[in-house]
Amino acid sequence: MLITVVAASLFGLDFCTAPNCQLSFGPACDGNKKPTGPDTSDIPRPVFSPVPFGLILTDCLVTGMMALTFDDGPYKYTSEILDVLKRNKVPATFFVVGTNSGKGQIQDPATGYPAIVRRMVAEGHQVRSHTWSHQSLVTLSNEQIVDQIIKNEIALASILGFIPTYFRPPYTQWPQAAIEILLSLGYHVTNYNLDTRDWEGDYSTAQALYLAPLMRSSFASTSFITLAHDIIPSTAHNLTQFMIDEARKAGFRFGTVGDCLGDPETN
Repeated sequence: MLITVVAASLFGLDFCTAPNCQLSFGPACDGNKKPTGPDTSDIPRPVFSPVPFGLILTDCLVTGMMALTFDDGPYKYTSEILDVLKRNKVPATFFVVGTNSGKGQIQDPATGYPAIVRRMVAEGHQVRSHTWSHQSLVTLSNEQIVDQIIKNEIALASILGFIPTYFRPPYTQWPQAAIEILLSLGYHVTNYNLDTRDWEGDYSTAQALYLAPLMRSSFASTSFITLAHDIIPSTAHNLTQFMIDEARKAGFRFGTVGDCLGDPETN
């Protein structure tokens, strides 16, 4: 009995919280817990954007632009990143996860996350979907992929009153079936062409990875969609300001992913 209790205390969090828990093993996985709010499964999904659907969007269509993107939040460092962006008057794009690493559901007021997500929109940032519980789509059935998308829609709609039209797959991994599902649900699938790898926790390496393509490019003919994470402390404390400063030195102007793809904000 003692061994069982110790094992549960040591490993329970790892096995019962997303993305480590396996969705097929039952309701204990928090990725299987439905968020509160009206179901979005049957809402109309008109396609009216000039940006193509059914493709992986990696590059901006507008040259000279830098679209800073942050994955996996909101989290305890997100507000600090928002403060940096506000001071510098820089819009960014946040690919939001509904529940991840035991942080709680984003639409739950007790977590404080609804206010952070609303602040993103109020301050001119783009809020987009990164699935409900950060499961790799290549490990899921078609039904589970749809469930991951719809659950995050429910959470975001309950906070914002609308759902996103841009999506980034966790780990940027996707089966072809996922692209077809996202097309049917009216989503643009967004990748990136500049990865800071900030999740590795090495701030010097993240700086170098960001700086290298800037130094060999011209803003007159190049644009970037970057990848960083608002769950990483060094990204909040140092990297975000570094990215802003270096991009401005190189002549780039900032916008959301929608801006750099030439997509009107209303879309």
